[in-house]
Amino acid sequence: MSLLTDPFSLEFVQRALLGGVLVAVLCAVAGTWVIVRGMAFLGEALAHGMLPGVALATVLGFPVLLGAAASAVVMSLGIGVLQRRARLSYDTSIGLLFVGMLALGVIVISHAGSFATDATAILFGDILAIGTDDLLVLGIAVAAGIAAAALAHRSL
Repeated sequence: MSLLTDPFSLEFVQRALLGGVLVAVLCAVAGTWVIVRGMAFLGEALAHGMLPGVALATVLGFPVLLGAAASAVVMSLGIGVLQRRARLSYDTSIGLLFVGMLALGVIVISHAGSFATDATAILFGDILAIGTDDLLVLGIAVAAGIAAAALAHRSL
């Protein structure tokens, strides 16, 4: 096994560490505003609610990030619609879509034969699989998150 294919080589571990640090910074910035606004349950629900988008993107061969983003947008819009039209509280709206989206993701995974070994990787990921392109995307997301928090801190 060469240094380039060994998952525990220094290069893989360095990228994993940098990726973890970037994610931690982004989560800290976004998490502060989520907690201040009393919407902690939304973060948990969105994380699980992205499963159907990730599963569909994987099955259809689209980028996973696109599927996750689309699923998060659908869930966010759905929460707003339920809260306004059905006159449900935010917590109730979030809870309904949390369970519904998670169930839809499990259904997609269970009906796709290609997920036999990939379900764990999709649900939990593999930090050692972070590539240079992933670090670039994370860096841009961190910069955008910090910029948004700095520019809109009063309205947030």
